Amino acid sequence: MSAQALQVLVLEDEPADAELELAALAEGGFRCAPTFADSRAAFEAAFVPGRFDLVIADYRLPDYTGLEALEHVRRQDPLVPFVLVSGALGEERAVEALRSGATDYVLKHGLARLASAVRRALEERREHERHLATRKALELSQERLRALSRRLLEVQEQERGRLARDLHDDIGQALTALKIQLESLARCAGSSAARILECAETTRHALERVRQLSLSLRPSQLDDLGLVAALRSHLDRQASIGGLTPNFDAAEAPRGAAREIETACFRVAQEAITNVLRHAGARNLWVRLFSVGGRLALSVRDDGKGFDLDSARRRGAAGASLGLVGMEERVALAGGTLELRSVPGQGTVLLATFPVQPGEKEGFR
Repeated sequence: MSAQALQVLVLEDEPADAELELAALAEGGFRCAPTFADSRAAFEAAFVPGRFDLVIADYRLPDYTGLEALEHVRRQDPLVPFVLVSGALGEERAVEALRSGATDYVLKHGLARLASAVRRALEERREHERHLATRKALELSQERLRALSRRLLEVQEQERGRLARDLHDDIGQALTALKIQLESLARCAGSSAARILECAETTRHALERVRQLSLSLRPSQLDDLGLVAALRSHLDRQASIGGLTPNFDAAEAPRGAAREIETACFRVAQEAITNVLRHAGARNLWVRLFSVGGRLALSVRDDGKGFDLDSARRRGAAGASLGLVGMEERVALAGGTLELRSVPGQGTVLLATFPVQPGEKEGFR
């Protein structure tokens, strides 16, 4: 017998039938603390979400039906076990009751089955509650992980910005000064002039490399002039290095995107452009910023050799290639969507969308 009494709400206009139902539960090992209702008004006044462990309802009363009672209960509590009891319930009505959210139904001439039906219903509820608790804990853990990932990306961008400024302002200026001094020495060094000029040329190469690294870490245009200017400059620079013909269109780009959204979009474009240069063997590269459904959209398309997307995902899952995984993760953390289409020999298209402001819902399907 249960150590704690079940709080049971009984909808029944025949007191004798109500007593038989409780007796059947007692015989099955349940100790009950019943609340009785014999009409619509009494039932709806008595039912309070979380108050009862079980509802037992007659299928038909003079002013009310068990299905109406079920609808009233399910609007407020989707989990409380609800068992219909009827003198005669056809198969169609039984199916209708179960589809409407009843846990089970029992015929009045078969009340011996009531206790087992209630026991199963209570166990299903406990299992469902455990499942909900587990899912809630998992969702909380995932949200914490997403928050940590977002924070790590923020810290990464801050560190990249600091390194870019250090490279540009400190090392870059030092190399510039060294180059100027070497060129000055070469003008009056006589026989050593050629070697000094070689040193100056080496310094020039180092300075150019420092500038490239600074721009790759975090282009100053992204902070000073915004996404469009930064992406245009990056595309032109990378296309020049890779011998590609660049095509850039930002005429329909939305204005006023948050800084973190612009950063996420730039990083995705940066990774996509890098992949084209490394792997596509393309001759042309198209990058477009535009607005779709009130969201910022990025398209990166090439006419290269394409690739097998499923194979790339498998390599990413195995840790062999993290570029695609990194793009997907960054887009997801920004609240965006990412779609890739690629066919071997027919080029690749990347389409990413982002909310203009963090936390905005997707505005289209």
